[in-house]
Amino acid sequence: MRDIVDQYVTAINAGDMQAVIALYADDAEVEDPAGTVPKRGDVILEFYTNAFSGGAKVALSGPVRLSAKAAAFPFRAEISGPNGTVTHVEVIDIFDFDEAGKVEKMTAHFGPTNIKVTSS
Repeated sequence: MRDIVDQYVTAINAGDMQAVIALYADDAEVEDPAGTVPKRGDVILEFYTNAFSGGAKVALSGPVRLSAKAAAFPFRAEISGPNGTVTHVEVIDIFDFDEAGKVEKMTAHFGPTNIKVTSS
């Protein structure tokens, strides 16, 4: 599970959304942010493409926590926006894994106090 988290971070930083999607089970769902309507199927790829198309960079900001079938990990995302703005987001993602080791559900936990926009 730790390897999947590392692959996820590496794929996002490389801008390789196909590699991100390959980590997910066929019937996966993504709830980003937590509490929103889950995304499924092709909508997951569309979501990642839109969210990280600006050359986003992510980095773990603490240790990955593992349980029987889940991994929780804090990270920081920096997403370049229009007019030289940069959005900084502090997130905790939780991956729930299926028996094949694929991510069957991802929930992203953050709120307005975890988002800061700056000018570069």
